[in-house]
Amino acid sequence: MVGILGGMGPAATAEFLKELTEATPADRDQDHLVSITLSDCSIPDRTDSILSGRDTVSGPLEADCLRLARWGADLIAIPCNTAHYFLPKFHDEVPVPIISIVESTLDALDDLHAPTSGQPFDCWLTGTQGTLRTGLYQEAAARRGVRVGVPGEEEIDAFMRAIRLVKAGRVEESVAEWEPVRRRLTDRAPVPILLACTELPLAAEESQRVHGTPPVPEISSIRALASAVVAACGRAPRMAAFLASHN
Repeated sequence: MVGILGGMGPAATAEFLKELTEATPADRDQDHLVSITLSDCSIPDRTDSILSGRDTVSGPLEADCLRLARWGADLIAIPCNTAHYFLPKFHDEVPVPIISIVESTLDALDDLHAPTSGQPFDCWLTGTQGTLRTGLYQEAAARRGVRVGVPGEEEIDAFMRAIRLVKAGRVEESVAEWEPVRRRLTDRAPVPILLACTELPLAAEESQRVHGTPPVPEISSIRALASAVVAACGRAPRMAAFLASHN
């Protein structure tokens, strides 16, 4: 049984369930993975907790992971990138594996085999202020020898505005925040973009619908985590982890 700790935010959790279904090789209902979802929207804002220096997140996250384990989960997926910053504080207390969205997304970048010779780095990193400022991805990427390009504060502010719009159910409006920044980044360095916030794939997909296929792959952390969960359950995922236009 797959335990899904969601609610951070609800739209991203719903998208993860969709991606998990599409990534699972199945011809009938009975071929799909058994899962249980705890959508805990009451967990405090992860970025606010990081920036304030007051950890209001680890306790609720640990309690929810333990609850999923008691309910019978054999592994846990958390479709929120920033939440992964808090996992080392209690990871060893949880009796079942927690699949890392960070490692899953970097695995997807490895699988892409995108040529980046002559570029200043191997990928762009997009996400919340909390995710980018903690070095969560940068440190994991450095262990693999992957060079990560981190946008400036102006771009990060635009990401946060897009993320808030998705959380508010205003995905169409998020495109106006996401698309200009995406263009600036790829003009500077045409390398893959890691969508390291689970709201950003929704904004990016809507942007592709409106503006067409971007010149570089955009790797969805939601889809990467879904594929990693399927693989952890002994199946071969049906889809690559970058957005559909590059499949």
